[in-house]
Amino acid sequence: MNSYLKVKNWDEFQHYSNRTPPWIKLHNSLLDDYEFELLSDVAKGHLLCIWMLASRTGNKIPNNPQWIKKKIGASSNVDLQTFLDAGFLMLHTGEQDASKVLHNEEQDATNYVPPEEKRREEEKDKRPFFDVFWKNWIHAKKQIGLGGNYGARSDALKKWNTLFGKLSFDEMEKLTDDIVDFTMLVYGDILEADSENRQPKFFNFRNMYPQKFLATKGWENE
Repeated sequence: MNSYLKVKNWDEFQHYSNRTPPWIKLHNSLLDDYEFELLSDVAKGHLLCIWMLASRTGNKIPNNPQWIKKKIGASSNVDLQTFLDAGFLMLHTGEQDASKVLHNEEQDATNYVPPEEKRREEEKDKRPFFDVFWKNWIHAKKQIGLGGNYGARSDALKKWNTLFGKLSFDEMEKLTDDIVDFTMLVYGDILEADSENRQPKFFNFRNMYPQKFLATKGWENE
């Protein structure tokens, strides 16, 4: 069986029903990733293009550096080994991935994390999700020309914590993706309608403040 490359944790961070989406999600926490910081500027550009390529191939990228170079329009050779060594890509051969290790009782005991410590770490990891929403909210409002009419961040954060504060990390991640997707849908429709001089489908969202946007949970019944 021919080998292929997979982007690590792709399904965890890219939630799509459409397997060939027109865009991918790029989480700003990438800027805090030590391995990403160590990449050269050229390698960073190649990696981002490879992620876009993964969205077109169902995360099964042919293990062919020349083909990849051509598909992403690179002017220099693509150093796949660097991405494999850094853990951004995994080589799949049809057999069990070399990176997978069989768990046994001794290993499970070594990796055990007390529940309270795990909870604290999870709470810490959940903090950036509101920032992801807020960044996209501001971007969307700017796109439709609403100047500073974003709403108060403090009010939105309070509503966010009230509504979603008790969710688990996985639930919060999925929810954030759903909210951001819906935000882009709503304000993309408004922007398109403005350019076509028609009434937008989501016209009532134009001047909506973020705390009301969150409270109505429109993404649940769009």
